[in-house]
Amino acid sequence: MNETFGTFILDFQTVAFEPDAKIANEMVSQLQKACGLENQYALDPPVQRAGWSFAKLFLSGQFVEKMIQAHGYEIERSKGRKIEDRLVAWLAGELKNRGCGAQIKLAPEMKEI
Repeated sequence: MNETFGTFILDFQTVAFEPDAKIANEMVSQLQKACGLENQYALDPPVQRAGWSFAKLFLSGQFVEKMIQAHGYEIERSKGRKIEDRLVAWLAGELKNRGCGAQIKLAPEMKEI
């Protein structure tokens, strides 16, 4: 796999921001540590609308590449045509398994890149 990635921008949407953000931060932090990295992601403060919280989750390209190397088998088996879609599906599944109710998807900004 010779693809290099720029920063991944994900939409993080939830009706319970505090508990879901705590789960997401813990999970992403553990993944980051397992990849031997630090300071490679950020979850923005949310914007509230109609009972929902909307935030952006940024993952560095280096972090994404390391996650794909470390968890490639599971990511490859996830839903999606492109590697980006499979990675997001895998991350969403991992969050759900930990009790996080947030929905994540590629941000519209990512599709333009």
